[in-house]
Amino acid sequence: MEIKEPKPFEVNDKAHADLFNDMVKVLLENDTGLLEQLTNHTNDTRPHISEAEKKKWNDSQSYKITADNGNQLINVQANARIFDAIKDKGTCTFYAAAGVEDSPTPTNVSIRGLQTVGEENIGSGFAIDSSGNAYFFSYNAGHTSMTWTKLPTESDKKRWDNGQLIKITQDNGKPFYHGFASETDYNTLTQTGMYLIYNPGVNGPPSFNLVFLLVMSYGNTLIQIAYESVYGKNTYFRVRKQDAETWTPWEKQITLSDLLEGTWETPKEIKSNWKEYDPINLPVKYRKNLLGEIEIVGAVKGGILGNNPVFILPEEYRPQQAIHFVGVASSIGTPGVPQFHRTLIDKDGNVCVQSSSNNVNPTEFITFGFKFSTR
Repeated sequence: MEIKEPKPFEVNDKAHADLFNDMVKVLLENDTGLLEQLTNHTNDTRPHISEAEKKKWNDSQSYKITADNGNQLINVQANARIFDAIKDKGTCTFYAAAGVEDSPTPTNVSIRGLQTVGEENIGSGFAIDSSGNAYFFSYNAGHTSMTWTKLPTESDKKRWDNGQLIKITQDNGKPFYHGFASETDYNTLTQTGMYLIYNPGVNGPPSFNLVFLLVMSYGNTLIQIAYESVYGKNTYFRVRKQDAETWTPWEKQITLSDLLEGTWETPKEIKSNWKEYDPINLPVKYRKNLLGEIEIVGAVKGGILGNNPVFILPEEYRPQQAIHFVGVASSIGTPGVPQFHRTLIDKDGNVCVQSSSNNVNPTEFITFGFKFSTR
């Protein structure tokens, strides 16, 4: 488009002609400026606002999640609850002062958070307290409070990262299980851990096969400790040496129960006219514990003093050399004077009452209460 210039006025009155010509000149200058702006606007390649854009802007969300100045939308004072303040608000930011009833923080720590909501009265979100700890929260329809979960801190992650990575049990805390369907070779259980072995296995402890096994390994050298799992009375251990091949024999650990236990045996025959003094309450009997100690108890009467055996101990119950004991004898006939006897147990197992201090009734009551070692 071009601006057409009118023909200037030419009259004899130059003053009036100049007046009209100056006015036309201004109009031409204005038209030229307007044409330039119109041309620039027409040549502008950037799109102008469309109806679709205006509709999108008009239909956009006008709900605020912050205050107009960018601060939190909701402030929860110390005498209120976070749950009550935000449960009907939808997505929002909030600040809870120190001491708020349902805050997860200590009473002297405030907290700021963001709630996200999918449905009415259903919410979840995150919050960070003024000490730098992070939390996740959630609640559902019908709930009267919110559930808080503290999120791991950097120190938590470092502690977990530096934790032991080798499992010594199953994930549920139970020992690694080897059932009846397999045959466990104890020589292959070399990783530190706890095991429950419910099969006979091979290279295991000699006297039982239902075992709790503890393995402690330090490279080639390791120790296995086996606990009998039914009655809990037997324990064995062994060591694998530094050559990673040689195992020591299984050794039984002796317990107090082992020392106190032992099957009581009775003599096959009471000899030399001796008889049990009281077969019900004071029977003659003996036993051997795991240390090889022999215990003899009971009482006899009426036999022959000297080297005539009252009874004879089996071979595995005999001392390595002859030993003597002093025991209680009857005081009948010697009122008020305690009496005693001397008993010999020789290496052939002969138990002989050699003498008694009671000259009136020497064999009326002879007691045994001795202990000796076979080793």
